[in-house]
Amino acid sequence: MRFENYFNLHAGRQVDKWRHYFPIYDRHLGPFQATAQRVLEIGIDHGGSLQIWKRFFPVAEIVGVDIDPRCKAYEEDRIKVEIGSQDNREFLLSLGEFDIVIDDGSHQIRDQELSFASLWPRTKSVYLIEDCHGSYPSLGGGLRYEYPWVVAVERPQRIIKGAPSRDLREDEIEARKAYA
Repeated sequence: MRFENYFNLHAGRQVDKWRHYFPIYDRHLGPFQATAQRVLEIGIDHGGSLQIWKRFFPVAEIVGVDIDPRCKAYEEDRIKVEIGSQDNREFLLSLGEFDIVIDDGSHQIRDQELSFASLWPRTKSVYLIEDCHGSYPSLGGGLRYEYPWVVAVERPQRIIKGAPSRDLREDEIEARKAYA
């Protein structure tokens, strides 16, 4: 199901999204909808998007981060809330690994860059930064896609299929372990 359907069916806490983000979510997050185990959203606001992500990613633990301690009240089954700032590298590193990261936090380039530098090495699939209204942060690594107000970075996905036709080199053995 497309993100827009989940958004339209939502009857929980308030959520505030730009409609032109919906196809971006479908393109970059949709392929991981059934498989993502941990999803992080930086910036909680009223908590409605956490509830939508919980439905969009049906098996994932959804982790929300915000500086407002009132957001802790938004925890529910499969939604965990951590209180801290995205400009605190130690805090971000304490959160662990994620399949998907959605940065809808401070919207400050320096915070977006610090968060990306801290979390990208521990992100398995996609890192998406919303609300880049002024300009895009400088990011390294991955495949980068820019849209109006959004930047998405994906891990390249290598696909290896079939039986080898000769003895494999050591690098091919390692690639098969990692990507097959």
